[in-house]
Amino acid sequence: MERNSWLLACGVVVSVTVIGCDKQRGEPAMTTTTTGALSHDDAIMRLATARCDREAACNEIGAGKKYADRDECTREAGQNARGTLRADQCATIDQAKLSDCLNDIKNERCNNPLDTLDTVTSCTRSKMCVEPK
Repeated sequence: MERNSWLLACGVVVSVTVIGCDKQRGEPAMTTTTTGALSHDDAIMRLATARCDREAACNEIGAGKKYADRDECTREAGQNARGTLRADQCATIDQAKLSDCLNDIKNERCNNPLDTLDTVTSCTRSKMCVEPK
């Protein structure tokens, strides 16, 4: 009987240890590296989304507003971004610099007009495009 109690106690200790270790492992922490190049289409979509998120936060989307709906905002913001990041003038887009631009768009005050990307210093072609070597 004493041996069975000892085995049971050992089993409990091992089980608790395994469960405790398993919970400590969990999912590995994710990191994002914001360096490197990004495709034009991805960058343009991210810029349009950021612009329209900002317009929505500033209550500029809806009936009687600057944009009738989110689709109109996305179309216009995408066209503007495509004009700024013209593939023939911007061979590669730096992902870290794009992230700076996206952050600045998010933090732009509502009373500052954001009709074009060029109104945000970090969002100009010269800031986001990587010059060919």
